[in-house]
Amino acid sequence: MTLKLFRDFMRDHFAFTLVYFISHILVSIYCNYYISSNIQLMYLLSIYFYVFIIFLCFRFIKYVSANREIQRLSENIEIEEKGFSCEQQAAITLIHRIHQTYQDQIYEVKAQADNTHKFISQWIHNLKTPLSVIDLILQNYNMNSTGHAVALQHIGEEKDKILSMLNQMLKFFRLEHFTRDYTPEPVNLLESLRSLINSKRNQYIYNNVYPLIECEEESIMVMTDSKWNMAMLEQIVSNAIKYSDAGEETKSIHFHIERRGDQVVLSIRDEGIGIEKVDLQRVFQPFFTGKNGRTHHQATGIGLYVCSEIARKLGHRLSISSEVNQGTEVQISYLSKLKDSIM
Repeated sequence: MTLKLFRDFMRDHFAFTLVYFISHILVSIYCNYYISSNIQLMYLLSIYFYVFIIFLCFRFIKYVSANREIQRLSENIEIEEKGFSCEQQAAITLIHRIHQTYQDQIYEVKAQADNTHKFISQWIHNLKTPLSVIDLILQNYNMNSTGHAVALQHIGEEKDKILSMLNQMLKFFRLEHFTRDYTPEPVNLLESLRSLINSKRNQYIYNNVYPLIECEEESIMVMTDSKWNMAMLEQIVSNAIKYSDAGEETKSIHFHIERRGDQVVLSIRDEGIGIEKVDLQRVFQPFFTGKNGRTHHQATGIGLYVCSEIARKLGHRLSISSEVNQGTEVQISYLSKLKDSIM
């Protein structure tokens, strides 16, 4: 390694060495007309040579030191402040920044790959449940073909679960290219909410849960992306229906919209099983299902994470509060008009 460094060093300093010796040879030729003794001329040249060798030794030491610092960067060791030249220090600093940026990108890609792998594994595992239920329904129907209407109803319900999981997966992957599919515009929040409620009419009836909308205005506009906002609301409403656990008792999901300064706040509150206090701070983490995930096996732990990411990218503030056996409330704060800059 040292021999290679020495060769690289001499190659980098070849032009400098050539200019140095040519200049002194020319000076020596000039001095030859005024210096009669060859011994004096040789003495002068030897001084030039020794000084140059000492100078090259110092340059070589710094060259080796700079090369070692560059090698240390590949081993993730912090560089040390030494007496490098400005050129060497600039090169080492630039290499360190490029190396750090490269490492950060690798860690980010690795984290995304890990999350994607976990999500796909969890999604495949959860997808088995409705397929197994459909298989049992078909087996029961083959043994007793009189209950075909009930069988078709149950198959339809499991189909909706599969479709919901497929939509979750698509939203998860589309988040990586959010900026390509994002158009901020004024959206009638009340109209969007009514459209979403109507699309889930069958789910409300089947789960014995009914929506109640409270809004003082007939048209209330917010700045958002209509498609992404609908995807976020659909997931929150689906959770509210799923975890209402109404049974024989009729329960409601309350939608409340009000203005607060330059913001519009939408509150979605259910009367369901609620969330444990210890789990409440982690519900927006990916793949976290908590205690409710043990009783509701179709929980993927990805829905609220996707909602939080959509809200963050849209510039909305998403918060959640809950009490066990009392219900859960999700609040979304929208801008009522477009500001100069949106994150």
